[in-house]
Amino acid sequence: MKRHRWACLLVLCAAAATAVAAEPPKEAASIAARLEQVEDHLAIERLLMEYGRALDSRDFATYSQLFATNGEWSGSLGTFRGPAAIKAAMEESFKDSKAAPVPTNFHLLTNAIIDVQGDRATAWSKWTFMRMVDGKPVVALAGQYEDTLVREGGRWKFLRRVAETPGEPAPKK
Repeated sequence: MKRHRWACLLVLCAAAATAVAAEPPKEAASIAARLEQVEDHLAIERLLMEYGRALDSRDFATYSQLFATNGEWSGSLGTFRGPAAIKAAMEESFKDSKAAPVPTNFHLLTNAIIDVQGDRATAWSKWTFMRMVDGKPVVALAGQYEDTLVREGGRWKFLRRVAETPGEPAPKK
């Protein structure tokens, strides 16, 4: 009888040890979750900056791929849904403004506030459009972006980007 008890006790201890080993400590899980949040935040910051780089270099093929399959851009030019429509709208809007070896205009993107909730996120940031006048940068326009982002195919993309300019009517939502 004593042997049977010892055998049962050993089986229970082995099962408990296996369960403990299979489940990471709560602190480790918390660190992993926090690390994922930081990685997501950095990836979204990168997306915001890639948007500016692609726009300023007039690389509208890359620019349009920053949007989700059903992504939407909305601003003073109108509202466009899907990468192909967004690409066509930007090409039309900037048809007289090609990228130059020395930039004659560019965007400054600042003040990003990003909130991540799983595979979706929101962001709010400021934009300033600069023109070079007599070799000096001059503010031409400024405003803010309100973004809804989604993880699509393992990458963060714009689901909806609204470019607001003070003094202009807000784009329809």
